[in-house]
Amino acid sequence: MSTVQEFDEATTTQLLKGIDIPPQPQILRVVMEEQRRPNPDLRKIATIVAKDVGLSAAMLRAANSPGFGLRQKVTSISQAVMLLGMGNALSLITGLSLRMVMAGKGKMKLERFWDTASDTALLCSTLARRFSIMPADQAHILGLFHDCGIPLLMQKFPNYVEVLRKGNADTQLPVTSVEEQEFKTSHTVVGYLVARSWFLSQEIREVILHHHNETLLSSSDDPVLASRVALLTLAEHITHIFHRESNDVVWQRIGSNVLRILNLNETELEDINSDMKDVLSAE
Repeated sequence: MSTVQEFDEATTTQLLKGIDIPPQPQILRVVMEEQRRPNPDLRKIATIVAKDVGLSAAMLRAANSPGFGLRQKVTSISQAVMLLGMGNALSLITGLSLRMVMAGKGKMKLERFWDTASDTALLCSTLARRFSIMPADQAHILGLFHDCGIPLLMQKFPNYVEVLRKGNADTQLPVTSVEEQEFKTSHTVVGYLVARSWFLSQEIREVILHHHNETLLSSSDDPVLASRVALLTLAEHITHIFHRESNDVVWQRIGSNVLRILNLNETELEDINSDMKDVLSAE
């Protein structure tokens, strides 16, 4: 059973009032169209990407990072696409496109935000391979997009960062409840609408919309969605501890449910934490 919420046009218009949802870039649209063909041509995709100097440079840097684990240094877009494969190449192009169109959104520098998103994406893909909950390339896109509503809400509301900090520190309520009290919407709703605008899969959109739905993690209404949300939550938790070395109030509330869904005990969690921190340290 799917718990995804579909928004009608009137609701969407109201939610987006004053919020600039960036459209899917043309270059990504063309790449995705090629990817959906029965026999996608990787050389054509490489040619399309190579025409964008900024995207090409970013893709080469990313492809040569430890996260993708390529055994040889990549020196051309064609080589990167061939070595990465269709799924990883599309994931990388999608994430880089998001970062580029979001540049300048909000009132503060977003380097830390993107560093955290990139690390969460890396852990999502790594954990997805370990737990076989979803394809690793889709998990990577999920990690990049899950909080993409935040820069857009920063753009609209001058006090958004203050409210976000308050929500993240709340020991009783999820951050989305604090956002909704103040703004009548949340970063998960806006993130869902961005993902829909970019034609991401329904599975990814559902997780973005529900990734602070603590009731979902405590029930058995939608075990498939709950397992994907648990995967993302674990990746976020490890990233949080890695960057901040502080208590994670969200994990204190829902960590036991995440472990139950992923069928982990505390000893196994410690092993995973150690392994994933090694992955992040290699970046």
